[in-house]
Amino acid sequence: MIAQLLVVLLAVIIACNLCFIMLYFQKKVLKPIKNFSNNLAILTNDGEPIDFKSSKMVELEKANRQFIDLVTQMKQIKIDLYERELEKQKIQLDYMKLQIKPHFFLNCLTTIYSMAQMQMHAEIQNMTLSISKYFRYIFQNGQDFVRLEDEIEHVRTYLEIQKQRYRNAFDYRIEQAERTADVRIPPLVLQTFIENAMKYAVSREHEVQVVLTVTRQVVEDEEMTVIRISDTGPGFPPPVLDSLVNGQPLDQTEGTRIGIMNTIQRLEHLYHNKAQVRFSNREGGGACVVLYLPDHPEDRSGLEGGI
Repeated sequence: MIAQLLVVLLAVIIACNLCFIMLYFQKKVLKPIKNFSNNLAILTNDGEPIDFKSSKMVELEKANRQFIDLVTQMKQIKIDLYERELEKQKIQLDYMKLQIKPHFFLNCLTTIYSMAQMQMHAEIQNMTLSISKYFRYIFQNGQDFVRLEDEIEHVRTYLEIQKQRYRNAFDYRIEQAERTADVRIPPLVLQTFIENAMKYAVSREHEVQVVLTVTRQVVEDEEMTVIRISDTGPGFPPPVLDSLVNGQPLDQTEGTRIGIMNTIQRLEHLYHNKAQVRFSNREGGGACVVLYLPDHPEDRSGLEGGI
């Protein structure tokens, strides 16, 4: 009888110990692990990580704290990327707004009307086709990069339209190294600087020459596409040149020069601050803009294999 009581008592003691161990294990081990598992699940739902109470499992508590920090950092990175994308879209939208200039279109229509009065049928046909090509390029899909050859062809179209308006007020020359045709650059970049030359350099008093030169050069141990746009006009006014050289904002009433600042922002964004734009006045008179553009990653292999 006593032996049976001892067995029952021993069984009760063992059962109590097992219950205590299970409760301790659940509180100190299973619950922290469950909270850590919940944190992993919450990560996929963009929720806030759970910060559970201190436990004696130092390693698990440390891992959970590191995980919370990781989630916070990831959220901040997502916010930064989202803000960058918004900034990129804003810059692109602002740039497109600057390209769609009503006065340019109206001036073209006025020129065509004048040609019609003089029955210049061939000139009207050429002007209409050029304007069509011009706006087709403006309204192309939102690519970040286009072939340099296409961009130069667009500049040539723009200059031909302007020659119809200004007649003998200016001449232009385009010099392009053979190996640069397939280089890719942001669209409508060259036009901004060409427009600036047309607006501030060209006059009907004396003929101005606009020169666009494209070469390949090694700059700071990296081969780049170097684009030089110069004219024989009066050059940049000293205050404007000083602001451009020092990266200071320009007068907001100057639409073309706002376009220059917007273009610089686009280049900084698309080339991750590796592109350079330098402004100067030529010794013989006239303005000069030089763009140093790194290669697009997908272009490098083809360019390295060229002659």
